[in-house]
Amino acid sequence: MSQESLSAFENFLTSGARLVEPGILRRIKVLNAFGLAFVIFAPFLGLFYFYVGAFPLFYLCILAGLSGIFLILLLRITKNPALVGNLAVLVLWGTLAAIRWQTGGVGAGGLMLLSWVWNAVLILLAIFMTGYLWGTIWACLVFLETAFAVFLFRTGYHFANLLPAKVSPVYSLGAYLLGLLVVLLFAFLFEKESSEALAREEEKARVLRDSTKYIEDILLRSPVPTFVIDRQHRVVQWNRACQELTGIPPETILGKEVCEELAINDGGSLADKILEDPECVNTQYGDSVLAQTDSGAFSLETTLPYLGEGEKAIMSAAPIVDQDGVVKGAIQTIQSTERPVRKRTSSGSGLEENIEASYPAYKIDRTGKIKEWNRACERIFGYSASQMVGNNPLSVLSKPYRPNFRETIVRSLQGETVDGKEWKYYNTQGEPVYVLAKVMPEYDASGEIVSCTVVHTDITDLKLRLKRLERFAVDSKEKYKKLADEYQLLKRNIATFIRKKEE
Repeated sequence: MSQESLSAFENFLTSGARLVEPGILRRIKVLNAFGLAFVIFAPFLGLFYFYVGAFPLFYLCILAGLSGIFLILLLRITKNPALVGNLAVLVLWGTLAAIRWQTGGVGAGGLMLLSWVWNAVLILLAIFMTGYLWGTIWACLVFLETAFAVFLFRTGYHFANLLPAKVSPVYSLGAYLLGLLVVLLFAFLFEKESSEALAREEEKARVLRDSTKYIEDILLRSPVPTFVIDRQHRVVQWNRACQELTGIPPETILGKEVCEELAINDGGSLADKILEDPECVNTQYGDSVLAQTDSGAFSLETTLPYLGEGEKAIMSAAPIVDQDGVVKGAIQTIQSTERPVRKRTSSGSGLEENIEASYPAYKIDRTGKIKEWNRACERIFGYSASQMVGNNPLSVLSKPYRPNFRETIVRSLQGETVDGKEWKYYNTQGEPVYVLAKVMPEYDASGEIVSCTVVHTDITDLKLRLKRLERFAVDSKEKYKKLADEYQLLKRNIATFIRKKEE
């Protein structure tokens, strides 16, 4: 089959739908596949009835086939699998009921159970295409039909059989075997759906694990001293910059309380105070608070009395909450304002060696032009230093982020260090590059601000992973529970059917 034919068939199965949830798209495909099979099979069944002389059933099958075509067209127009699914079950139920009541499904000798196995097919089809609720409604309708047939049989009602006597036994057995095959087909379909749901859950778990590891790697490699504590005030993350600032390695402090070097007074660190009583930060350090958010994050500039001889630093801390809003811990960064800036090396580069080697960074002068562009920038953005030096960085920045970028640069050129800015650039291939940026002012020998340095941490992979996770999250746990319920109902129905057969 050619590529064009495959594409046309895929378009037929999806009814031309593209931007729909994966679960709805699967139901549309199943409905179209069922409609196609029904349209093909119904005329052949009609020819059989025509051959044996059951002409009313011949016309019924032709009409049912035309109804299948109408349902396929209706699904393509409405893209509503719930509506079309119920109509499809209605057409199938009406067709099977008419055939069964005219071909010996109910006879003078009693109820012929061989052809009634198709009721199980009808119920499974309803559950698979319309969901558990509508499947239950259709099951109740089937039970009412069965009860009505029993009532008529008990009252002595005569049931017609349009099939010749010599054909009826073989026909009944064939209907039974074909019904069993379709029941097994649905069993495989339900098992496949369950396996795919489990695979999606496992993939989401894997993406979460990978994302968590990636975030931890970013945290450990960040040039900003950063640590994380849990609800019991125990350190659970301690990056290399924290080790360089305090001289304490991670293996020494993990699982313990924050060291006194980072305590702002005898009460502990800023992160500890946010966990205990956020209101006390404003009460005790109101004059030092630089920023505060509704989410409980604080930035303040104060002295760390136990760090060195008492260094002045800007600290930012925020609570870590889960999806239910429960506080699970806190994260804090420390930026010393008194540490000397490394002098320009003999090579002429004004960017620090560790930044030059590891982090994409560039410098912006007071006119807003790039004056230095390091090798890491060339690597992730694709632009060489000769292309970028002297140009405005806004040319490679996504438009929605430009106002925030301008504001940040202005603040930095006024003497403020700004951290944690998420921006989106575009590389030479037009692909997005997501970064976390830190912007620091740079002073000359006289203490005047001459430029600012923009240091980036590439988080593109993390953003793409999170977007993939969002796509997987479309199939929510509620849908998975619904699928599990349907699967359990399938097993109970099959068990009930087998038990009745044994009896």
